Amino acid sequence: MLSDLPSVFLLFPNPPDPSLRQPFAPAATLPLVLSHYVLAVLAILPNTFIFKLSLLPIILWQAWCCAVKLDFSMWLAQQVGVRNADRLSFWNLAFVVGMLSIALKSLEWTFIKKPLRRYEIPKGQGSIPTERRLSISNVLLDALDLFCNQRGIGWSWSSNPFPRECVPPPSITTVLAKTFFKVVVFDTSQYLVQYNRPTIAKPGGDSLFDPSLDPLSRTIWAAFATICVGLSGYAMIDSMYHIATLVGRIFLRQSASQWPPLFHRPWMSTSIHEFWSVRWHQLLRQLFIIFGARPGGTLLGRYSAFMGAFTVSAVIHHIGLWSLGRGTEFSTTGGFFLLMGVGIVIEGVFSKVTGLRVKGFYGWVWTMLWTLLWGSFMLDGWARHGMFANEFLPNWLRPGKVIVHTALHLYKHGKFSWDLMSLNSAD
Repeated sequence: MLSDLPSVFLLFPNPPDPSLRQPFAPAATLPLVLSHYVLAVLAILPNTFIFKLSLLPIILWQAWCCAVKLDFSMWLAQQVGVRNADRLSFWNLAFVVGMLSIALKSLEWTFIKKPLRRYEIPKGQGSIPTERRLSISNVLLDALDLFCNQRGIGWSWSSNPFPRECVPPPSITTVLAKTFFKVVVFDTSQYLVQYNRPTIAKPGGDSLFDPSLDPLSRTIWAAFATICVGLSGYAMIDSMYHIATLVGRIFLRQSASQWPPLFHRPWMSTSIHEFWSVRWHQLLRQLFIIFGARPGGTLLGRYSAFMGAFTVSAVIHHIGLWSLGRGTEFSTTGGFFLLMGVGIVIEGVFSKVTGLRVKGFYGWVWTMLWTLLWGSFMLDGWARHGMFANEFLPNWLRPGKVIVHTALHLYKHGKFSWDLMSLNSAD
């Protein structure tokens, strides 16, 4: 497995010992939140570079301290009454990635050449976006939007500030239905993996590759589990986005155009490039471009731009795995994302040599096989570090558990009835 590779492949050392972290406290992050918001205000106003540069070291230090010294899952377990904080370690991962995002966005805002501008929403199909005027109220509100904005919707730093869909935006009722459906899909996919391999559902974790199975069965099970985990990850992120959409549209009275779809049917991807650049979520795309693709492309060209973007993604996910509290290894987590970049490079070389684009059915087969192959090793690392022991819903409120056990009951009942019919026919 990738985890058995020589230590030379471990490109990045482990962050500090997670056992030294203290429980999260909202007041501990307040200075960072306020500093980041002030930086957002400065990023909108002209001629503020010296102020931004003065504030940047403070933000970077605060973000680092919050990420490595605070345990969000420990605090959350106390709030919701969960005895074992390890069952909520995913939320610590989300917290740490959030701290990294704040640090990287602060770096970007500090060194931008032009002030960031928010656009007014175009009225018609062919309307040209116009910048909002710099009034005190607009700047304060726009800074709050910039603080929360991950996709660049309505902002000058986005290459597509107002993405238009070929279908009308969904109604609030439709979004609510989709939220419920995605939660069911997420929990069912997660429970299928936990039910079939109970040892990985324990905080101590276990390998995704079951040593009690023969090599073929072990590989088939690992591939099935990888598909389930990929589906659950997609459904979880999308359901959270739908919840945020409902909050924005119902309570903040935002328009549907401010909440375009987050995913575009990733299972329909016919190339690895299409999967990661269009169909998978783009929440961290700007950070990958600024800190990976642009430096890599400037130094060594187009292919290095891809590798640079995936290197940044690899580092972020590597640190995210550390946040679970059981160490980490770059070979499985970071290695997966680097190999996704390698896959895109292979596609580029293939197209250059043959003059053919990677697309269609064979492109889909290639994309699924490459992603599943390396994805299974990555998820093995996550499983051994206790990722699949997380409880996202109370045990009594798990629709996936009900669905799986009901399906098993019906299967067994149907098989039993079929056996009785066979016996009667034989008589």
